[in-house]
Amino acid sequence: MKKLPFVLVPLALLAGALLAQTTTPTPPPSALTVGTGFDYSRGSYGLATDTTVTSVPVEFSYEGGPWIFRAFTSWLTIKGPSAAALTGGAGNLTRPTSASESGVGDVYLDLTYRPDAISDGWHLDPTVRVKLPTADEDRGLGTGEADYYAQLTGYRTFGSVTPFVTGGYRILGDSDRYQLRDGAYGSGGAHFRTSDRTVLTASLDWRSRVVDGGDAGTEATVAVTHDLNDRWRLFVYGQKGFTDASPDVGGGMRLSYRF
Repeated sequence: MKKLPFVLVPLALLAGALLAQTTTPTPPPSALTVGTGFDYSRGSYGLATDTTVTSVPVEFSYEGGPWIFRAFTSWLTIKGPSAAALTGGAGNLTRPTSASESGVGDVYLDLTYRPDAISDGWHLDPTVRVKLPTADEDRGLGTGEADYYAQLTGYRTFGSVTPFVTGGYRILGDSDRYQLRDGAYGSGGAHFRTSDRTVLTASLDWRSRVVDGGDAGTEATVAVTHDLNDRWRLFVYGQKGFTDASPDVGGGMRLSYRF
């Protein structure tokens, strides 16, 4: 039975989520932010040969009062055996090519609402997300179908520490090539503010299996967010996976500019 990694869940989803959580819960004035960077992941996913994925993301976000809209895509390069597919765990799906392929990835659109604290300083922010299938399915860069996500993130600040927990549900589009499972996902961790400009983050992320017979994905992430000045922000992260549906290692960085 072949092992199939969920190799194209973009690390940009993780990076963007953690970066967004380090901002203040007080709604800022309207602002546009643009960013780019680099993501890398490598894993055997239970196979004899590693699969590597690199991407160069382009991200845009707009904050207006309690609303945050974010859009991002990336230029992807994936290299690995044809048994390494887009869908994770163990099953009977295969990537359509074993060659190294590059191209535009899928487009993700997020909308988050950040209301005032609901009780005793606790915040609960809903987010909805849609994936637009712009990546080439025939070249193994995407599934060719739209996906939908909905989640809630709860958090509260205690001095310099902000613990958080996120729970969500995904609806994945099926195609003739990929029969995918809908399911839950979640994460938990904390932000540690070490100075006016620097925040450290540690989190544990989990998602239910994506194909029948597959593994659930579990990863630990550490990150540093540093405001270089009032407009430029640097974000760096590393990741370690613990199942055959997760990369063995991953990491990347973002550099963003706020207008």
